[in-house]
Amino acid sequence: MPRREFRKAVLRAALDRAMGRCEGVLTDGSRCPCALHVGRFHYDHIVPAALTEDASLENCQVLCRPCHAAKTVVDVGVIARVRRVRDRHTGITDAYRRSLQGGKASPFKRLIGGGVVRRGTDERLDKQDR
Repeated sequence: MPRREFRKAVLRAALDRAMGRCEGVLTDGSRCPCALHVGRFHYDHIVPAALTEDASLENCQVLCRPCHAAKTVVDVGVIARVRRVRDRHTGITDAYRRSLQGGKASPFKRLIGGGVVRRGTDERLDKQDR
């Protein structure tokens, strides 16, 4: 799915709405005080483009470089999590991923005392009874 960019009309309207100031929200809930200078701001999807195809004015915001960098760090993690959950839900697995040795997917189980038994059998009980 190709990324949907904003149209020029949307970019103009978002810049007019910003009134020369960054639309980013700081951690205390106030608006970022940075002034927008030509070439030093970015147009950003509020809901990341990887999650939705919405390229409307409602999903567009004008951010200064520091605010855009901070939001992108958060968005990358959210996008990765959504993809992992979507893949798990649809049954898509990584063919090259190996299970951990002694993990739940392994046919063997490591005991607290250091021994190893085959999972699903009662070999441990047999050893204690001897």
